[in-house]
Amino acid sequence: MEHASGFDVSGYFVPDHVPAEYVKPFNVFTEPGMEKCPFQSAQTMREMGRVFWNPVNPLFRGSWVLTRAEDMREVLNNPAVFASAGQAGFMTLEGAALTLIPLEADPPRHAKYRQLLNPLISPSAVTKMTEGVTRGAVSLIEAVRAQGHCEFNRDFAIPFPVGIFLQLMGLPEAEMERFLAWESVLVHTGDTATGNAAMEAAAVEITNYLVQLAADRRAEPKDDLASFIVNARIDGELLADKEVLGIMYLLFLAGLDTVTATTGWIFHYLAEHPDQQQRLRENPDQISKSLEELLRRFSIITTHRRCTRDVEVGGVAMKAGDWITVNYSMGSTDHALFENPMAV
Repeated sequence: MEHASGFDVSGYFVPDHVPAEYVKPFNVFTEPGMEKCPFQSAQTMREMGRVFWNPVNPLFRGSWVLTRAEDMREVLNNPAVFASAGQAGFMTLEGAALTLIPLEADPPRHAKYRQLLNPLISPSAVTKMTEGVTRGAVSLIEAVRAQGHCEFNRDFAIPFPVGIFLQLMGLPEAEMERFLAWESVLVHTGDTATGNAAMEAAAVEITNYLVQLAADRRAEPKDDLASFIVNARIDGELLADKEVLGIMYLLFLAGLDTVTATTGWIFHYLAEHPDQQQRLRENPDQISKSLEELLRRFSIITTHRRCTRDVEVGGVAMKAGDWITVNYSMGSTDHALFENPMAV
């Protein structure tokens, strides 16, 4: 069936209230250039308009896409109108939805989760982990040095965050291979029926593992993050089982895809720019500031919000229930904010 836009909408969701001129498909898996540099390829979305409806959204069958930072700020800073609940759609497993906490929590519960969890990532808490994190990084680097070469993601960017997660949860390093196998499926599986089935199977295995971990820590608490979570209270009440699982699962995911992808892109850039490597070697005091710039340029996060009522964003009328896609890379490379946003 063909929509008034001329786009064949067979198998896609285009609501009746979406004007034809706003329907512009963009497939993150097949768009030309995505396999080489998704950041550059994604810039073509700016040509589709300030706001457009993308019917090719693997999570929600279709969503509004924002291309300007000012509109993204409006959406992200107004949770009463643009809700977070349900944004990680792949976490609906075997008919049971799991809320990733605090990612998918909305006020006022969101603030209480953050108040509970913020001390875990405070400067003092991070400092306590420095020795273990450094030891893990050095071990991986020395292995690369010994063999004289590496495939960066396989030999560092993937195992490094998994090791940190194991340290956080108080799990033995012997679990590394199991988590690496799960991570490989979750991070590297594409948009295919077989791939989706593999992702779901891995997600179920991780869920079962974390449920058992929570049960073990309730029975025998230790000095680790898992024990903290299962014994945590909000308003004097212990967290529900689903809340405990939602927090643990988010910690697992946040330490995998985000860190692996970001680290990979940053080191890919440095590998192609040896002059920048040398500059940082000669001026280590510039590393922190340079890292901030690299994080801006290679922002890999895409999030979603759902309209709780009819609303207008960027001059476009949206209906209650519509999903909005917020691609942080589009915001951090907005020409309205940066004179030459694609340069580092």
